[in-house]
Order: sequence, then C-alpha cells, then structure tokens
Amino acid sequence: MLDLKNISKTFNPGTVNEKVALENVNLHLDDGDFATIVGSNGAGKSTLFNAIAGEFIADTGTITLDGRDITFLPDFKRSKAIGRMFQDPLRGTAPHMTIEENLALAFLRASGTPRRLPHQQKDRELFAEKLSALGLGLEDRMKQPVGLLSGGQRQALTLLMATLVTPKLLLLDEHTAALDPGTADKVLELTK
Repeated sequence: MLDLKNISKTFNPGTVNEKVALENVNLHLDDGDFATIVGSNGAGKSTLFNAIAGEFIADTGTITLDGRDITFLPDFKRSKAIGRMFQDPLRGTAPHMTIEENLALAFLRASGTPRRLPHQQKDRELFAEKLSALGLGLEDRMKQPVGLLSGGQRQALTLLMATLVTPKLLLLDEHTAALDPGTADKVLELTK
C-alpha cells in the first residue's frame, strides 16, 4: 500500500548548514498496517512524514501509495488520499474560519466532490453528527471561529478533519504531545 524506496533529503546542501535528514530510507506498509516511527529529536521523523505528504520533493527515491507513484505529486493532490495530524494543535486548521467552514474544506479536499461553499444542509448534519461524537460540545458551536478553541479542541477537530473521509493513509506526528493528559486520552481514543 505504501512503498518508500531509497528516499533521501538533504537540507542546505553544499553550505555550512548542510543537514542530511533522510538517507536511503526504505519502508513497505501493507493495507491495514500500523507502524510507529521512533527516534530522537532531529532524527528525521517529521521530515519523513513531510516527504510522504508532499511538503517537499525528496532528493532521491520514489514514493508509491496504493500502487500509484506519487513521488512528484504536489501535496494538495496527495491530501485526497493522505490524512495528517501535527504535533502542534495550531496546525491543520484555518483559525479565522468557523468550525463548519474548516470541516467543509476538509470534506471537499478529501472527497473530491465538485461542490462549492456554502455546503449543503446534509453536509451540516453530517458535521454536527461527527462533532457530537467528540463529546466536546462543538456541534453547538459550528459558527464559531476555530481560533477561539482550546488546543485540545483544535486537535480533536483536526483529527476529525483528517478522517472525515477515510484516508488511505493517516500520518500522526506526535499528535498528543502538546495536550493535557485528559485531552490526550480523548484524542487517542478517537484515533483508535
């Protein structure tokens, strides 16, 4: 399902700040596999996720997802098949847009549905149902800007956005690290 072959990435090559972040990384995951990437700070874990998600093109190697070569596919096209959560609860959402608008963008991105905003009533009902499952009362605050939510609420919303349409691949980059223990437990339960 996911194949990385000889993925390498060097930042600032040929300068005094040169940093080899990935060197000939190979990884194979079958459909349904769950893998954990472990390493110290600066080991390249987030860089590996960035390469898979398409935030940059690797210097060498190929990335194949579900039999399709996505090595040179831009990140916005990969996002239809790849859901992602970040360590920082402030990433992954648009703070000046409402909860409903953030969910609509995530839905449009992942589903490839040719609808335009504003979205339809059935979409609003789906969003309210999914938000209700979070148990945070966000279904009653769908017109509220995301920037007014706590970090834990934003992280739970980001998880919902990443999985609103089931992705082929879900990348979780220390997605509970910035959360208090109670909220981290809730987000981990939702992740499962």
